[in-house]
Amino acid sequence: MALALLMAGITTAAVKIFGFRLWPRSRGVSPSSERAQRPSLLNDQRLVAVPLEPEPALTAAPAPSESRAGVRRNLSASEMFAAAKAARARGDAAEALRLSKQIEEFFPNSPEGIASHVTLGMLYLARDQAEQALQEFATFRIVGPPELKAEAYFGQAQALRKLARYEDERIVLEELIKNYARSAYVAAARARLAELGPDAGSH
Repeated sequence: MALALLMAGITTAAVKIFGFRLWPRSRGVSPSSERAQRPSLLNDQRLVAVPLEPEPALTAAPAPSESRAGVRRNLSASEMFAAAKAARARGDAAEALRLSKQIEEFFPNSPEGIASHVTLGMLYLARDQAEQALQEFATFRIVGPPELKAEAYFGQAQALRKLARYEDERIVLEELIKNYARSAYVAAARARLAELGPDAGSH
């Protein structure tokens, strides 16, 4: 009897002291399984749905009715000058006039911008806008290269004729003959001076 009581006491003490080692913390769950069940931050980025950046809106194509002035603004001076020349060749004076004015506006100091003064002068003459033509020819006589001024002289004389300023016309024609004796316009200038006669102001 005493021996049985002694054995029971020893067992109870062992349970109290070593009981935490005799039973696992969770039934059927190993330490490695427990670690596997813990949430990991390694995959958080994959789980977050990142919204796509909105695609930039496509630029609308210019409407057919849009003025071609904005389009021509993107051309170079030489391209615009060639386009104006082509417009004159096909008889589209309005387009040639518009392009030539744009060349003067966008490229005033370029060779094309300077040459456009003569082009505009001729176009204005054809439209009987003598005052505008006279201004363009006078501008070219100031800024244009000397070898090309004969045409501006002759154009200026024609504008003065339309304005009935015959004395001024005669002066310009005489300057043309004096300064550009080998010009192709000299023969026409001499013929016109013969028509004017000595009393140009009375014509």
